[in-house]
Formats: sequence, C-alpha cells, structure tokens
Amino acid sequence: MDRLKEASTWAGFGVLFQMLKPFVPAQYHIILDGASAVSGALAGVIPEKKAVPNGS
Repeated sequence: MDRLKEASTWAGFGVLFQMLKPFVPAQYHIILDGASAVSGALAGVIPEKKAVPNGS
C-alpha cells in the first residue's frame, strides 16, 4: 500500500489506462482518458520517495 503514495505508481496507472484503449469499445475511451488524466495529475503532485540505503 505504500506504493500508492509514490508518483511513479500513478504514472504507471496512467500508461496502463492508455494501453487498454485498443481493447475496449470506443464509447469507453473517454473514461480511460479521464482516468489517465487523473493519474497523471496525481503523479505530478505526489513527491517520489527517496531510496533508503540498505546498509551494504
């Protein structure tokens, strides 16, 4: 669940929504575009966490 607080996760969701468009009927493209836009906006607002050194 911590991954949902990172920008790269939301950017990935946006890409996945766009990749689904060829597989769904055209009337659902607007929904996927909206979901992709929201995911992209979240990716732009949420900061990416810094990597934690593993001590090695």
